[in-house]
Amino acid sequence: MRRICIALIVLMMAMTLVAGGNREDAGGGNINLEGYPVYDQPKTFTIFNNYDNMVLDPRWPVFQKLGEITGIYLESVISMTNSNEQEAYNLMIASGNLADIISYNDGNELDKLGRDGGLIPLNDLIDQYAPNIKKELEENPKFAKDAYSLDGNIYYIPRTQGLDFSEFYWIRTDWLEKLGLEVPTTMDELHDVLYAFRNEDPNGNGVKDEIPLFDRAGDLAFDEYLHMWNSSLDFSARDGIVVYDPLEPDFEVAVKEFTRWYEEGIIDPEIFTRGAKSRDVLLAANQGGFTHDWQSAATYNDKLASEIPGFSFEAIAPPISPSGRQEVWDKRSAIPGWGISSSCEDPIAVIRYFDYCFTEEGNELINWGIQGETFDYDENGQRYYLDNIMHGDTTPTLELKSYGANARIGMIADGDAELALMADESLEAAELYSSHTEWYPEDGLPYSNQRLSMKILPELNDRYVAIMASVLPYAEEMFQSWVLGDVDFDSTYPGFVEELKKRGIEEAIDIVQQSYDAINANI
Repeated sequence: MRRICIALIVLMMAMTLVAGGNREDAGGGNINLEGYPVYDQPKTFTIFNNYDNMVLDPRWPVFQKLGEITGIYLESVISMTNSNEQEAYNLMIASGNLADIISYNDGNELDKLGRDGGLIPLNDLIDQYAPNIKKELEENPKFAKDAYSLDGNIYYIPRTQGLDFSEFYWIRTDWLEKLGLEVPTTMDELHDVLYAFRNEDPNGNGVKDEIPLFDRAGDLAFDEYLHMWNSSLDFSARDGIVVYDPLEPDFEVAVKEFTRWYEEGIIDPEIFTRGAKSRDVLLAANQGGFTHDWQSAATYNDKLASEIPGFSFEAIAPPISPSGRQEVWDKRSAIPGWGISSSCEDPIAVIRYFDYCFTEEGNELINWGIQGETFDYDENGQRYYLDNIMHGDTTPTLELKSYGANARIGMIADGDAELALMADESLEAAELYSSHTEWYPEDGLPYSNQRLSMKILPELNDRYVAIMASVLPYAEEMFQSWVLGDVDFDSTYPGFVEELKKRGIEEAIDIVQQSYDAINANI
């Protein structure tokens, strides 16, 4: 009934159109349905958006510029000091006081909110009032696949990625040179290299303080390295068949090897607790040797050049696993952009605001920022970032985000804009990984931050979420216990498998398989 009411409201709005491409809003003001600004007087809509622990700040120059052009300004419903997106989202949903515009890190949750009536379907609004989004849906199959829920509706405009690769494997090549070692190409070679990093004093301070393998991803770090043994704490697919990796033979090999490396001191003894500053701390102390991370890892070659003579941190190919596979599991997938809530009084105006981001000018603004402030054009008409972005106090990516560009909104992420932010070593890494499409399994499942990021069939999503809320923390807890030596793997693994089955993992596998098949059937 709520969906029917929402549809009737949208229909009534459409019937209020008057000649000249204008209509009156609820307050009696005119809305421009063809050009910009949307309103003859500025109007503000509320927004829920917290991306990478950074609350969207409507005062950012990019969003101020969007306001100047469209006549629409935003007001955040989240405190600027809030860093817990999930908690803030749950509080908003529980209160029933929905922001006009909602973004969240879980697309399945947004789809569910749409099916429950909290977000309105955008299909008809796009068809009538968003010609640029409509064109993208018709001409860009990747964007269309990202946008449509498995029930056929569009509940949010996604942020479709322009590049496919994401994170790379990085190693201290100056340490390799000092110890007379070659770049490792297999897991056995990687083990031997990291063992040498730990025991042969490559930083030359006479102290055994090197941390060969480190990571700043916290709980999500485990999968980054289990992938090297063709395993994970999540689902994967082979030849169209979905499996839960902790139930597969490769998992036993992966856990035992990871545990052995940890016991040998190859892996950071604080990998479970050191946290997000690991990269900063360990590289600056000339202690870190190998990690899996984004292109920003290359910026340390410049940052630490004067402090650590000869410092060289370079990307290498993924090592070949014991079973002979050379793979990268973390291929970029779309992330949720933004949708329009059922509380919004004027969804037509908001969809026009969304649509501006798909114009040529709007796309440039939300990707590159503001000409003369963040970027400019060279004599050949090519865009480049200014020094305040490329050589600011933080990374170029964070400097750009401080202007409001590259936010988590509905958009087509410009791959060229991201490449332009990269240091030379990052560009080399990008070229290496993008030139080897065979490293990325064609039938692999989509991941975001090392976790499955796939649309689940609407009628099965609640059950899937309930099962995994029980399964995943248990699997992570047991993995940590095995690695730390708190419990023996061989004696506890059979009981671990039985417990997973009791918690419903076999049903979850079937749900993911059905959803995977449905997605592929619609491609």
